[in-house]
Amino acid sequence: MAEGSRPGGLTALAVLNFVFGGLWALFTLIGLAGLALLNSAGAKIDGEPVGSQTMAFVSLLLVALSAFLLITSGVGYIKMKRFMGRTMGTAYAILSLGSTLLNVLVLDESFGIAQIIFTIYPVLTLIMVNTTFSDDLVN
Repeated sequence: MAEGSRPGGLTALAVLNFVFGGLWALFTLIGLAGLALLNSAGAKIDGEPVGSQTMAFVSLLLVALSAFLLITSGVGYIKMKRFMGRTMGTAYAILSLGSTLLNVLVLDESFGIAQIIFTIYPVLTLIMVNTTFSDDLVN
């Protein structure tokens, strides 16, 4: 590869990270607002609290951390930095796969289209940053 040129695939990966990171950040804000609304309203059905606020908060924390890792690794891909790109991208992929596994096994969610997407993109990220683009992320 010529000095100073960036592979198109790495740029595309960065753009996808920015899009998904922005969506996850938006979902985090909406989730926090919803949690605050439920908490302030004292939402109860038949005198019992609705859902587990602790699990909802942990889920939101994981989504927020994913957003941070996606955006940070996207910047790393653009700047072709090893730590910001490869390490943060790998951390995001592992966190995302773990979150999906947690949702399916612990929260008893069915393995639907959302879980398939949340599995495919992290796996592709792991493969691409650790094989295809590993020589490009050197700075």
